[in-house]
Formats: sequence, structure tokens, C-alpha cells
Amino acid sequence: MVFKISADSRLTDDALRNKGLQHLGESSGWDYFVLPHDESASSFRSALDAYRSSDQGRSFFALIKDIEPYGPDDRRGPGLEPDLVLTFPLLVDIHLWPASSGPEARERLASVREVVGEQERGVDEQPEFLLMRASVEEESLNDLLLLPAVERVRLPPSPYLSPTDWVEQPPSETLDQPAARRGAVGVIDDGVHVNHPLLQGLVDAFAVPSGHSWAPPTQHGTMVAGLAAYGDFETALRDGTGLPQPLMVVAARVVEDRSGSGTATFATDTPEHRVLEDAIREIVRRGAMADRPVKVVNISLADRYGYAGPHVDHRTEMLDRLARELDIVIVVASGNVGESLLPDAHELHARHPEHLLADECRVAEPAVAANCLTVGSIARSDQGAHPDGDSPPQLRAVAGIDQVSPFSRSGPGFRPGGSVKPDLVHYGGNLVSQAILSQRNLSHTNVGVATVSLGVPGPFHASSGTSFAAPRVARIAAVVRDEYPSASANLTRALVGLSARVPSPHRAKSNAKAAESAKHLALTGYGIPDERRAIESLQNRVVMTFDGEIEADTSVIHPIPIPEEFAIGKSDRTIAIALAYDPPTRRFRREYLASRMKVDFYRLFDLDELIAIMARQPTNGDKLKLPSDRRRIKSLKPSSEAVLHSTLQVRRWRASAATSLDPNDGQTYYLVVTHMRAPWAELAEPGYDRQRYALAVELEDRGRQQINILDRLRERVRPSV
Repeated sequence: MVFKISADSRLTDDALRNKGLQHLGESSGWDYFVLPHDESASSFRSALDAYRSSDQGRSFFALIKDIEPYGPDDRRGPGLEPDLVLTFPLLVDIHLWPASSGPEARERLASVREVVGEQERGVDEQPEFLLMRASVEEESLNDLLLLPAVERVRLPPSPYLSPTDWVEQPPSETLDQPAARRGAVGVIDDGVHVNHPLLQGLVDAFAVPSGHSWAPPTQHGTMVAGLAAYGDFETALRDGTGLPQPLMVVAARVVEDRSGSGTATFATDTPEHRVLEDAIREIVRRGAMADRPVKVVNISLADRYGYAGPHVDHRTEMLDRLARELDIVIVVASGNVGESLLPDAHELHARHPEHLLADECRVAEPAVAANCLTVGSIARSDQGAHPDGDSPPQLRAVAGIDQVSPFSRSGPGFRPGGSVKPDLVHYGGNLVSQAILSQRNLSHTNVGVATVSLGVPGPFHASSGTSFAAPRVARIAAVVRDEYPSASANLTRALVGLSARVPSPHRAKSNAKAAESAKHLALTGYGIPDERRAIESLQNRVVMTFDGEIEADTSVIHPIPIPEEFAIGKSDRTIAIALAYDPPTRRFRREYLASRMKVDFYRLFDLDELIAIMARQPTNGDKLKLPSDRRRIKSLKPSSEAVLHSTLQVRRWRASAATSLDPNDGQTYYLVVTHMRAPWAELAEPGYDRQRYALAVELEDRGRQQINILDRLRERVRPSV
């Protein structure tokens, strides 16, 4: 019989084996095991009786919170939920528990074949990846849900976008180019095929250096430019809807693949940071000359190796300096974990995403840049496919839907503690393994899971990498700056960050330990941003903003109005805060940032009393004792320590209980923003006595869609000192 165990801490294989239990697998909160024969069952029962009578075996049994049989409902996977109406015969994927050997695998498959008979449609026979696809009647399905060898039964997954919807499809028969919107975005990459039917009239292209004899461009620059302009092609291709209005693109070519090896390099011996600076300044200049300002620049170029310190390099510092000087948002891809650093296919499936937390998988320069938005990748599709659309069961995607991609680099950034990188994630593709006899081979280019963008001869091309996640975010940032032309780069970053939601596979539970929360923060940052949420308020979700300055080494108090309707009752409500600032930096200092900023959240305070408390705070950041009761809201997630060295800080307070918010708390809460200079700040920027920053504060009631917060909050937040 198969059982599942919930324990206070992870049970080791040895601990289970010593009790006669064979470990099958684990998921969030549960370990799965089997009593393989009567002798083991008797041994386990004897050990349990001994624990009950004499506390013997406490080191094992005291950890266990619950033991339950693994039954038919546990075996129902996606598409087979009990309340769904099913039509038979039904094509299903039957996942079997991984086996430790070939004979054991064949024995388990034989038990399934006894049920499905001649209706088998395909099989993956490798012991660790046992799966059978079959067409079943209702009776056979019920029998499978009772079979101990079966882990779960589900409808076969399908690619988010079938290759047959785009491979070799003429764009004129698939999609039309809409009229461009006002905004523009810069792209620094390989060359762009500017005559592509969906890029005609959209791209102003140049090269750095201008006199170089360039090799033919690869697909990379065109894919990146296409995503920066449109944001997404896959939804339109899949659903037959129109494309989003594109942005204009100012594209700087700085790399080429002269050898044809697939690896692009900078075209001259000029230091890379100078080439990038020249490209950024020219992009900004061209945008201004065309009366179409470029305030967002995407760079999908990163080192092959993760950042190892002790100091950031010249590219990173240059990007941070230009972001501050030019008041632009620079979006940088986090870099990809190379094939040589990935485990073999078997181990990768077992370890993902834990393998990304290794030091060698840390974000690559210049993606550690503090004042820039760094973007990692998550998977949109969890099913591989051949170009003809066939998706056999032998094709296995490594990451699940919305899970971090197996190649995406993780945090921290320039500092081990409190430096959130990547800041955000977006769809960049996945990896697929395929069974070939006794081997599993990884594919980095499987068209069922890769990102689809523009290509030549195309019209579309697919590939996977963080390179294709970054321009999606750059597009969102450019739309924000187009919608709000007076918004600073700081406010743009704050609004984009505030729009983000952590993907469901990486949402830590409310009672998760700090290490678990830190792991997901390192993998996906603040989550995947949303264009609409970044530019709009709704009646049940309102965003208030501030865009200004703070005097160095001081605090500013921002009143946050809390409508009584929002505070009453029990509902799934959140108050979210995004702080963005752009401090000077200096690469040879131990503390890379010339200053730090933080926020504290208070309620039940008289404003004059709070002003008096903050006025007594020392300027070195060491706080005097502050209230520890209800008046100080300390449960913002992530913690202040987790984001302290990040220039984009997005924190949320979930108030789901009726007592979380109380009208008696008052209709005004207070957000205290504090600035702290580093001792060497004058070396980074003489006369540095003020710091630009932006705030975006969101009130959202997801439980009561009809509530109208918007009508109660028409005025923007104004700071009071």
C-alpha cells in the first residue's frame, strides 16, 4: 500500500528505510512511501507500537504530523478533477512511481498494461521516468486510480503554442501589423532584420562602431527587438487575436557571430563598457532627435559565468551611473546557466530548481547592476513538441508551467544578503529531455517550450533564454513611460515592480521559514509583471504614487489613506509598497551603494507623535526603540533585511483576517521612508545631499470585486515631514 507522510522536517531515505518503508517521492508538505511486503508492514507496525508504549523511536515518529493512505483522489491529476464531466474513451497520461531498476520498472508497467490492454498509445520506459499514454474507458480509469504502481493520471499536457500554428507560416496569413503606439524602446544586441514584415517602419538601427565590416546578423537581435516592440506573439498566434500595438525600436548593434559558432562577441577591442555607453547615449540622442524619447533600454547580453565578486566590473558600474544620470530604465537579462554547468538530464529533473541556487548559477554581470531591472526566466509551456506538432510521452519538460526555467540564473546580486536579483521574471522558455533507449538527452531548442518571436526567413523563430524574458519587461516599462511621460525612471521601476506577482510554484506559504522564502526570492525576485496592472487602477485595486526627493540622512512620512470600506470585515486584502531609488555607486568600495533606503509602516499614531519619534532617530540608521505592538506593521513580506540592499523594494502585507484591519485603527496609515548615506558617499558624488526616489502604494481587495476603493482615493499621496 502507498501512504503519504507529513512531517515537521524532511525525512531522510535512511530513516524511512530503517522502518521498512520504500521512499517513492515528495511534494510540498508530503513524502510518499510504500510498504512493499507483509514483513515490512509488520516491522513498521511493531516499531509504531514500541513508540506508543515506550517512546522508542522518538527521533522518527515525533517528527510525523500525519499519515494518510494515498488514494484515488490523490492520483487524479490535471484534467481529471472529481467535479469535471469526462467524455470516454479518454486519452490520458499514466505516471508511475519512479523505479530503482529495469526489472522493477517493467513489473510496474506490466500492472498498468493489465488494465489498459491494447489501448496503449506510447510509453517512456526509463525507470526514473515511467509514463504510459493510453485511451481508457471509465472503468479502466477507476481501476488505474486504485493501482499502487500509479503516481497520478492526467490529461496529456500540450504546448502553450503548437508549432503547427507558427512554423513556416507567412505573417500575412497569420498576423497583421497594428499601428504603432507613441512610445519607444532601445535595444542593444546583435543586428536586427529591419525589413521583416512585422518590423517595417518600426526600427531605427545603427551600429557601434559604425565603420566595422559586420558579419551577417543571427536571429538573436531580431527576436529581442520583436519582443521589445510587441511584448508577446504566442497568445496572438494561439488564439487568433490581433497583436498588441507595437512600440518603436531604436536598435544598436554591438555584437556579431563572426565564427558562426552561435556565440556572439563584441566587434572591436574597445572595452565593452565604453561600447555599451556609446550605444546607450546614441539611443537616447536618436530618440530625442525624432521627438520620440527613449527612456527604456534593453540589454540581453551577459557573461557566461556567474558573478563572483569581490567588486562589480566596469559595465555594471557604468549602467548604474547612466541609469542615474540619464534618468532611464535599463533592463538586463540575468544570464543563462550554460550546458556545462547543468546536471545530466536525470539529475536535472530530480533537482530542479534547487540546482540554480549553487554559487556558479548566480546572476551574471552586468545583471548585478543595482539601479537596473534584472530579469530572469520562467517557463510558459511544460510540454515539448516536434515541429510537426507531435508531443510524444518521451518528451519531458524540466520546469512546470510558471516555474523558473532550468537555465535562469538566481540571486543574490552584488551582495549576499539583501540584494534582490533578479528583480523580475518573464517567459523565456524551458528545457526538454527526450528518452533515446537508455539515455536522456537535453534539448535547448525544442519548439514546444521555446519562446516564439520574429525571425528570418521565418517569419517566426523560437529559442529559449533569459534574453527573451528581458525585452518583455522592457516593453512593459516603456509602456509605463509612454502612459506617464513625466514619470521618472524610479517611478517606472516602482510601478512595474508593484504590478508583479510571484508565480504560483514559487509562492512561499505564509508560515514558511525564512530560508524557504529566501530561496524563492532568489529564483524569481518579485515575480512576473503585468502591463495593465502597471498603468491602471481598478475600482477594487488602487495605486497611489509619489515621485520626488528626500534630504540625505532624513526620514519622510507619507500618509496613506485607508478607506473604512476597505478596512471592514474579512476579505483577501493586500497593501503593497514599492520603493525605488537610484543612489550613486562606486565599484571599489566594500559597500557598493552610496546610500540605502528603507520603509516602515505605522497605524494608530497621531501624526505629531510619529514626527516626534522620527525626529529623535539617529542619522546612522540605528533605531531607537520603536513600538512593537499593533501600531507598527512588521509583517511586510519580504522582510526589510531581505531587501535592504536593493534599490527596488516591493513588499506586501496580506490582511485576510477580519482583525487584520480595523476601522478603529484610523483612516490614515503612515509610511516612513528613511535615507542613510554611506560614510564614503562624498567620494562617489561630491555634494550628494539629496536622493531621488519614488513610491507606489497599492490597496487591493481580491475577495470583494464590487468594492469601490477608487472613488474614495482620488487624491495622490503628498509627503509630510
